[in-house]
Amino acid sequence: MDFLIGFREAARKQSIAKASEALHISHTALSKQIKSLEQRFDVQLFMRTAQGVKLTDAGQILYERSGDLLDQMAAITSSLEPYKEWRHVRIGTMPDIASQYLLPYLQKLEKQGHIVELVCRQSTREVYRMLFDGEVELLVAERASMHPSVWMGDLHHEPLIAVMTVDHPFAVQSKITLSELGSQPLILYVDGCTIRAKLTSLFASMNLPMRIKTEVRFHEVILGYVEHSSEGITVLPQASVTRISDRLVTVPLDHPDARRTISVFSLSRSKGEKIWRLLS
Repeated sequence: MDFLIGFREAARKQSIAKASEALHISHTALSKQIKSLEQRFDVQLFMRTAQGVKLTDAGQILYERSGDLLDQMAAITSSLEPYKEWRHVRIGTMPDIASQYLLPYLQKLEKQGHIVELVCRQSTREVYRMLFDGEVELLVAERASMHPSVWMGDLHHEPLIAVMTVDHPFAVQSKITLSELGSQPLILYVDGCTIRAKLTSLFASMNLPMRIKTEVRFHEVILGYVEHSSEGITVLPQASVTRISDRLVTVPLDHPDARRTISVFSLSRSKGEKIWRLLS
């Protein structure tokens, strides 16, 4: 392949020096490639001229036939791309998702021959940006509306849970409706949090107000704010509230869409599906 590419570039430019410069290889290396082709076919491909080189009749035949060959090889390479055994993969995610979902699977991925590097960011928005900026090949993050060019595969669904102090009036309930939640001051992460976006959508669909009392930055522990609040409630995924203070209680939200979905995202369908199958 490389030998034919070098040969064709020299034929187009009628100069081995100019062709080697365009291909970013040395003059000597390109000359050896052309010599190897001549030995392989037992023909002379170029004649030297005062201006550079010129194709012989044999060289003209190889030039005409090799174009189709290179096109066919490019098509074959493209067709085989989904089966390519890429090994080193960078996965973008958030700290809680990494610890709850990805770390238990790292050994499985390594057994399949993958070298996995996790790249964590504090907000989902930052995680999504990494994929489009080319910093990572894949994301494992909360599902959200994405550009049609992004392949997505769902991994896991989990309910959203209200968290409050033990002396809160709702602490004794088995479930909390959105209407009840809307009557309370909320403690939520700043804009950009997918849980907040989910709640905003749910409240809007029911024409309910959402009273945000406190906004917490992503690097801060939101449960600490709830524990020291006399009345505020927060909402978190179930996996995030498995270990909480004795001063806090959890109550499920009474709504079928009050849940989050963890998904795999990739600009390459083949890569996304491969990791999705290993994690599912």
